[in-house]
Formats: sequence, C-alpha cells, structure tokens
Amino acid sequence: MLYAYLLLSIAPISVFAQTTLSPTDGPTPTSSDRLQEIKEKVEERIQEIKESVQKRAFWGTLKQITNSTLVLDTPLGERRVKTNDDTKITLDKKPAKVTDLAIGNFLIVIGTKDKNETLTATKILAFSKPPKEAVKRQAIFGKVSDISAEEKIIVVTHIKKPGVTYQVKITNKTVITKKVEGKIKKVDFAAIAIGDRIVAVATKDANTFTAKIIHVIPGKAEGLEKQATITPTSAKTSPTPTPKAKSSPTP
Repeated sequence: MLYAYLLLSIAPISVFAQTTLSPTDGPTPTSSDRLQEIKEKVEERIQEIKESVQKRAFWGTLKQITNSTLVLDTPLGERRVKTNDDTKITLDKKPAKVTDLAIGNFLIVIGTKDKNETLTATKILAFSKPPKEAVKRQAIFGKVSDISAEEKIIVVTHIKKPGVTYQVKITNKTVITKKVEGKIKKVDFAAIAIGDRIVAVATKDANTFTAKIIHVIPGKAEGLEKQATITPTSAKTSPTPTPKAKSSPTP
C-alpha cells in the first residue's frame, strides 16, 4: 500500500514536468539573458534622464512670486524657477523661506533644468541688493579662434553656435590655469593657442570682456563640434573683433 501511495504521489509531478519541459516549447530564457535585458533597459532610462535634465545655475532679479514658483529677469531673459521642501534658501547669508523673498531681490539659483526650460532649485542665494559686479560678470565657454599677442585679446567662438563670438581681454590680474602633465597649473598668456577651448569668468565693458579667470582646455572638442549647427538668422556676432592672429610655433 505504501509503495502504491508513493507512485500515485509522484505521478502528477512527472506529468507536469513532461508538459512544461516539452521539446516543442521554445528555449527557456536564462538568468543571464534576463539580467542583460534589465541592464539595457536601465541604461536606456539613464540616458533619457541625462538628455532631459541637466544641471544649471543662473542669476537675476526676482520679478514675480506665485506660490512656490519664481520668475527671474536674467541676462538671458525671463527664467522660471520651481521650489520645493528640499530647496535650501538664504537671504543675505541667513536661512530663509520663499515667503521671505521680495520682488527686486537678487537671486543666484542652482538646480536642474527640464526639457521645458523650467529649473527646479536645489539652492537659492538671495540678496537684498546685487553683490558688486555680480550682474556684470559672465561665464564664457568656447574655442579660441584668434589671438592678438600685442593687445592680449583673444577671440572666443561659441562651440555650438559658431556665429557667436566674444572678445576677451587678458590683464596682469587675470589668473590663467591649464592642465599640464595631469596637473592644473598657473600659466601665462603665451600658453593659450588657437584651437584651445577655454572657460572664462569675465566682466563686460562695451563690446569687450575682461577676464578675471581663464581655464585652458587643450585640444579640440570634436564631439561638441560635430553637434554644432549654424543658424545665420539667429546668430549674433560681437562688433568688429580685430585682434591679429598669432602663429603657433612649428614643432
């Protein structure tokens, strides 16, 4: 009886195994295949996030406050800023809330910008009055297209907008740095060459920018230059840049 009972207990399992593992069914996906599929989906999602959201920082005068949304008047036009419970705010270097801000305050905002050009602020530095020179200062990023050694002026071309150029003047007070042999070192004006990329913090006076800080990135930005598109109807060019080109020494 015991033997018969065991046979009856095993029989359904055998039938089930034969049904589910029938050769006519397709191959069962392995764990490694499933892991690879999940990995690919995660990578696609990360890429989508990178493309749709990018970190930004800008400054301007507070123009409007609507609940948790701010409107700033910046050098680039009006910008919308969203705040939330995680946004850290200071007013004149003291902790503050959105309700403490007032129209006319000067704001420096750091956060993430979505595809709709709205920035969600992670940090806001607010001032009752604009810090000295803050409004005049501007960050410049581009490729050196011309150099005047005599006047110590470089012409910088916007990498993604080749029709936009900046005249940048270097003075004795300008701090210039460059990566040399894997280390960031201070260098002089002669270390800047045509084709180098630069990041500069400068103040604007008429049609010329006077650099406070310049960081030189040797070589070409091939990936960015391939993405560059020229739109003649919207490109803006600085008036009459006239520096003389400096020839690079023959190796």
